[in-house]
Amino acid sequence: MKNYFKMFSMLILASLFVLSSCEKKSDPIKSTTDYLTAGNWKVTGMTVSPGIDVMGVVITDLYQYMLEDCTKDDLIRFNTDGTVTEDEGATKCDPDDPQTTNDGTWTLTDNDKTLTVMYPDEDPAPATIVSINGTTLVVTAPLSLDFGIEKSGYTATITMTLQ
Repeated sequence: MKNYFKMFSMLILASLFVLSSCEKKSDPIKSTTDYLTAGNWKVTGMTVSPGIDVMGVVITDLYQYMLEDCTKDDLIRFNTDGTVTEDEGATKCDPDDPQTTNDGTWTLTDNDKTLTVMYPDEDPAPATIVSINGTTLVVTAPLSLDFGIEKSGYTATITMTLQ
C-alpha cells in the first residue's frame, strides 16, 4: 500500500511539473495599427440597422442583397505610411478600372476607436472600431440612403477578414 501511495504521489507531482511547464506563451499585445496594417482585408459581411423596407421586404443583410459580386473579392490594405491601397480582386465591375489604386489615406483617432478613410473629392468616412484582432475587423458607421428621398438614421456594420 505504501508503494502505491508513493507512486501515486510521484505521478501527481510529475503531472503538476509537466502541466506547469506547458504554460501557453501568449503573443505580445498588438496595437490597432499593427492589426490594421497586417495585410489585405476583404469585406465579408455588411448589415444595416434598422432594416431597409424595399417594397414591403425588410433588408438588413446588405452584403447578400446589395453588394455586387464583382466587389465581394476586392481587397483593401491599410499601409503603415497612412495610405490606402485597394485592389479590384479577380473580378472587376468595370474592366476599364485600374487593378489597384493608392489615392486614399487613413487615420486612427479617439484612442484608436475611430478609423477614418479619406479619398480625394469625397467626404471623410469615419467608422467606429467595434473589434479588431489578427483575423477580423468589425466597424460601424452612419449610413445615408438615397431612394429618391435621402434618409439618415441608419447604421452599417461592416465585417472584414484578413486575407
